[in-house]
Amino acid sequence: MTAASRLVVGLQGGTLAAHEREWLARWRPAGLILFARNCDGPEACGRLIAEIAGVLGAGAEICADHEGGAVSALEAAVGPSPSPRTLGDLDDPDLTRSVCEQTGRRLHAIGLRRVLAPCCDVLTESRNPVIGARSFGADPAKVARHAEAAVLGYRAAGLVVCAKHWPGHGGTAVDTHTVASAPVAAEVAPFEAAIAAGADALMVGHLRARADGPPLALDAAALDEVRARFGATVGLWSDDVSMGALRAPMRAAGIVPGDGRDEGLVDPGRLPAAWLDAIAGAGCERLLLCGIPWRALPLDAEVPAPPDPLTSQPAADTPPAPTAAAREAWQRAAASIDLQLADPRLLWLDTTASDRLPAAAVNEAVLRARWPQLAHLDAAAPRLVPQPPFAQLLVTSHRPLTVAQATVLEPLLAAVGEALVAGHPCLGDDLARLAGPGWRIVRLAGCTSGDLAPWLAPDAV
Repeated sequence: MTAASRLVVGLQGGTLAAHEREWLARWRPAGLILFARNCDGPEACGRLIAEIAGVLGAGAEICADHEGGAVSALEAAVGPSPSPRTLGDLDDPDLTRSVCEQTGRRLHAIGLRRVLAPCCDVLTESRNPVIGARSFGADPAKVARHAEAAVLGYRAAGLVVCAKHWPGHGGTAVDTHTVASAPVAAEVAPFEAAIAAGADALMVGHLRARADGPPLALDAAALDEVRARFGATVGLWSDDVSMGALRAPMRAAGIVPGDGRDEGLVDPGRLPAAWLDAIAGAGCERLLLCGIPWRALPLDAEVPAPPDPLTSQPAADTPPAPTAAAREAWQRAAASIDLQLADPRLLWLDTTASDRLPAAAVNEAVLRARWPQLAHLDAAAPRLVPQPPFAQLLVTSHRPLTVAQATVLEPLLAAVGEALVAGHPCLGDDLARLAGPGWRIVRLAGCTSGDLAPWLAPDAV
């Protein structure tokens, strides 16, 4: 099986361009992975999927990273849904199954075949920068029961399922999109639960199984061990093969993309053929790639230079309303938020606008209607004019609090106050250390569409 026939590639936008259609017909990849940039709403997304299937055939792997929360690639087509951590905190597997089944039915209705979810990662490294609220929690047993529930829900909706990221990305302190991680110990129980519930594939992260080994997608012996554990019928998918964690082992093998960088994502269009061949040779049946490898697998004619696939703006559209199960989850999560925040002054630190994940659900106008003296800190406006300290704070972030953010925030905080932190599960601990014992801090896992709405306006979802 060639590298081309194992690829599951990404497209540039919401329509299938002529040169993309020609490439698909020429190289016949295994399928397509859809991103937010490809999704202009349910009808347009459905047409795009049908067009792709018309080129590649009905058996093509048409899939998406649709986990819920911040990683919900097709939200514009199927509506928003809660983060896995929100569901894990509620710890109602029946609700998790309902959320995934109702979302899955919408995904299936627009023609999606496979969902790249759930995350079976156990968040054992609290400041993990890439998993965060994508994990159901830090307890393997909890993650296992919600992974099982999620798979049962997706399968009931008619989808096939690829669980991720074996052996577990929740124990890393780095993001493998950019750099390599230290070896991690496998968190087996959630993956076993997902397979037992009907997942037919596992996505292997760019993680090392042993100190002297390469990332798993390049480690044929380690992949054989995964097959021996889970059975030959479980397909193995490589996480995106343009990730920065692969740079060092590829360089050691004499394979370089020629972009002059030592870390970070590689432009898919600049990957050399040897890069793809090395991963295909290790044995994964499917190789995810966020774009098309024009250099490795060229067309005869010159093609337009595509934009960076991960920084291209997602399609602007109003998504469908959330499902009934999603609304229930958010309302139950919001019911646990017991904050007064009665003063008209509120400081809002929002780091999501500069993140590759979606911006926070609320905008400044919505918050200002409730707090007329709102002060907004983000990447575009990292400083405020001198003013009295704030006793009320909202933080929205997909990542842990950075030293730079803490340095800006600390002098703005009063000795006593209250805060809502929404997003990464470690934000509450980060803020508690910064603000001190005089602050009351309430945590909400998730800061995307719907997470904050029931708290701001209970009738909004």
